[in-house]
Amino acid sequence: METSTGSPGRYAPFPAHPQVSSIAHEVPIAAVGVRAATGPNFGNNFSNRVEQILGDAVNLGRPYEPEALTAFKPCLALCFVLEDCERSTIPVRTRRGHFGDEFGFPEGASYKDRYGIFFERLIQDGRYDAICYLASTPSDKPSVSEPRAEMGFGQFAQSIADRVAEIRKRRADSAVNSVELGRKLAQRDDLGKVVLGITSTPQGLSAAEAAVIEHRRQLVARLRELAMTEGVTETKMHNALGANYWVFGGQYVGIAARRTLMPLDQHDIPLVCADRSLHIVELKGPDSKIVRLHRNHLIVANEVHEAVSQCMNYLRSLDDMGATLQTVHRNELGLDYDYRRAKGTVVIGHQNRAYPAGVRREQVDQTIRSYNAHLSRVQVLTYDDLLDSAERALIFEISDAEVMPES
Repeated sequence: METSTGSPGRYAPFPAHPQVSSIAHEVPIAAVGVRAATGPNFGNNFSNRVEQILGDAVNLGRPYEPEALTAFKPCLALCFVLEDCERSTIPVRTRRGHFGDEFGFPEGASYKDRYGIFFERLIQDGRYDAICYLASTPSDKPSVSEPRAEMGFGQFAQSIADRVAEIRKRRADSAVNSVELGRKLAQRDDLGKVVLGITSTPQGLSAAEAAVIEHRRQLVARLRELAMTEGVTETKMHNALGANYWVFGGQYVGIAARRTLMPLDQHDIPLVCADRSLHIVELKGPDSKIVRLHRNHLIVANEVHEAVSQCMNYLRSLDDMGATLQTVHRNELGLDYDYRRAKGTVVIGHQNRAYPAGVRREQVDQTIRSYNAHLSRVQVLTYDDLLDSAERALIFEISDAEVMPES
């Protein structure tokens, strides 16, 4: 069992304030919230605490509302400390509205009494599995009391232990693992709120990030396999890439909403940069030739020249017509892109499939690098170069200074 602490957000599966949470086999099984109420304004504090404590229970229970998950809702417990002083123990006049006292507290009940009544109702309604209610005097040597025996620390700890044992047994009986639990949660119609809740904890955020990274690594592996498959065209590579613009680097924030931004042109992947400028990606087949021999030296193949010229024509159209169409696109289509001085990338060939006899990969790299050195707004990449770069971006190395010594 792992124990962790955190401060989740509003729709977290744990309470939204200081807490201790327990996780077993990647599945949450318990959460203990900690709250306190102090003076001098006990009236406002009472209303706020009631709302917060009840809200915590509702937020935790929401992801587990489906019948299949109700039995696996984590144990929710609360440890509450009230400042024990005259203002918290004197009788309070009951405020009554159109429908009488909204809380139903007895006339003259103090705030100390009211908290006890409120906590009793939470337990009875099943909102909380255990509540520890303590009162502490405000002094250098405070004394702590338990206003209600049934909410003392001993009963509190036993209730948590019993509930956790019950959840563990049900998990074991039904063999629900983290994958199955995730699939159940994915069937909810408020999945966005569930994900927001999970990622609002440090543990949940780390798990979500790890899942995204693993998914991206799998995509890179599929693209590598596809690029090495005979007969794969640029169309198939385009479909496989889909909307995964991150493959091209972290400087891009998305893909333009239209591929036909300029008349007569259709761009393969119009990437959008952080400054709203465009970067046009032109895809060619992974089996396209990259280099060829010419007078005892290697030069880029004709397919590369043609693809680069095609990309340069796209950029010229953006330069010529972009300033005029930018206003039209913004007003008529709601597209806010900056077409001035766009750049481009040609992705073509795979070095493991395009070697002339007797040519080393190092020579191919040098040839492409020399060719790119003479281009100002267009660069040429092979599919293996593109995917190698994407894969490196998903690898996180820990420096020696960050490695914790073994205890």
